[in-house]
Amino acid sequence: MFGKMFISHRLFHDHMVIMVARAPPTAAGLARAVFLGQLHHMTAIQTDARVPGTRTARTRASLLASGRKLFAERPFDAVAVDDIVQEAGVAKGTFYNHFDDKDALLAAIVADIRSGVEARVTMVNAAIADPPARIARAICVYAAMAADDPVEAHIMLRNDPRGSARESLNDGLRDDLGAGLHSGRLAMPTIEAGLLCVIGLVHSLLLATARGRERGRSIQTAQQLCMMMLRSFGLDHREAELIASQAADDIIRLRAYDPGAQ
Repeated sequence: MFGKMFISHRLFHDHMVIMVARAPPTAAGLARAVFLGQLHHMTAIQTDARVPGTRTARTRASLLASGRKLFAERPFDAVAVDDIVQEAGVAKGTFYNHFDDKDALLAAIVADIRSGVEARVTMVNAAIADPPARIARAICVYAAMAADDPVEAHIMLRNDPRGSARESLNDGLRDDLGAGLHSGRLAMPTIEAGLLCVIGLVHSLLLATARGRERGRSIQTAQQLCMMMLRSFGLDHREAELIASQAADDIIRLRAYDPGAQ
């Protein structure tokens, strides 16, 4: 989930990922460019699918859309390739022209979701250096994503059998936790313990937000959980509450990750 100044930081519990890219305080414009570039990449398949004659792209897009729908509704093991091709309206053999198996399909779907989260976190943390604030803001990006698109949240919640707190993609969060620990901003028994704490909190927040219907409730839940996390890392009540409330308000209510909202 979080950065060496200018290194992409990612935390994930299985397929659940939090990503933070650190950048110098003057890099807001670059962060916006990164966001727009990754947003363009995320929509490339859908764009290709609309171009006449790109039958292969349309078929792949249909399989991805069907996978998103089914993986959001059921756990990974409860979805068969037969279900996917039936939903997509294609032959079973066609599926294997695009993906080796359903694991590969799920990996492609999750990579797309993860790319979107990375772009958002890059933008909201472009000028943020304080580890507690970076972590709280990245967590709130996940809450906002779940509020905006519960389907994506359910995909990550239901289908995360492979991830581990030891994954290299968590190196960014480890760096932020380490920076906070060595500077005295954060206190924890070990960085691994801090990592597991944040992973568990994000999972719980995704679950609560995806099931909720009110954005206001999502803001309140994110603020409370972030404050509890920061308090557990040694910040005093007043500072933890301030950082958590600013993160939740800026990102979930004001949508700081959305260029159109600026």
